[in-house]
Amino acid sequence: MIRRGMLFLVWVVAVTLLVVWMGARLAGPAARTGVAMGAGIGSVFQVLSFWMMLALFPGRQLLAFGLGMVGRFGLVAVVALLVLPVAGLPAAPTLFALVAVLFATTLLEPLFLAADTRKKLR
Repeated sequence: MIRRGMLFLVWVVAVTLLVVWMGARLAGPAARTGVAMGAGIGSVFQVLSFWMMLALFPGRQLLAFGLGMVGRFGLVAVVALLVLPVAGLPAAPTLFALVAVLFATTLLEPLFLAADTRKKLR
């Protein structure tokens, strides 16, 4: 369990750095803070939710993945409606980076959640 969580953490950090690097190159200087904040918020949420899924729902990967999807939708709504107006960050780069990190790491999640399932099938 800990090995899967740490490996997932490494992949999330790699995806986040890639999104920040690409976003910083594509966005203007004023939007770089928004890109970094959006990617950072997304990566922290993904790592925390993955560890919670492993701890709270061992062996129930579909339930964990479904609850994670609901959490991701909720996170995007909270950031768009509450965090952006308060923080004064540019909306488009912040939300794009947030959604890019969430999307890419969501594609990786089933690989790490299904690790136990593959062992049981053998």
